[in-house]
Amino acid sequence: MRSLLLIGLALVGLSATPSTAQQRQTSKQLEEELAPLSKTDLKPTFDAVVECAQRNQEAGCLTARVLADKLLDRPFATAICKDTAFTIASKAKVAATNDFDRKEFLLNKSTDLLALCIKRESNKTESPSELPAGVKKR
Repeated sequence: MRSLLLIGLALVGLSATPSTAQQRQTSKQLEEELAPLSKTDLKPTFDAVVECAQRNQEAGCLTARVLADKLLDRPFATAICKDTAFTIASKAKVAATNDFDRKEFLLNKSTDLLALCIKRESNKTESPSELPAGVKKR
């Protein structure tokens, strides 16, 4: 009886510690979440919202809601990006009638998502101290 208890505790102890593969996967996922959003990252969400707007079917709308919801979990997404993602997550539902206003609203939100969530590079001009080698200051 005592040996079964010790074996059980040993198994619980072994299963409670994550394997190194799980730790690597977790750190990789963390790095992906911390990376700035690119157009490639947002393209599946954009496509799903457009599909939901045009076809008005549950599959496309569910995909749009799930992908928009994932954007809300991104720690460095801007507030306006998260607001747009929240609006998509709440409005991308199958409607009884797929009228023009619904389509236009969702299509506008999908383009807003790309415009507001993509990390932009700062366009700073090169100062004279940052000139390439061999180029002289004037």
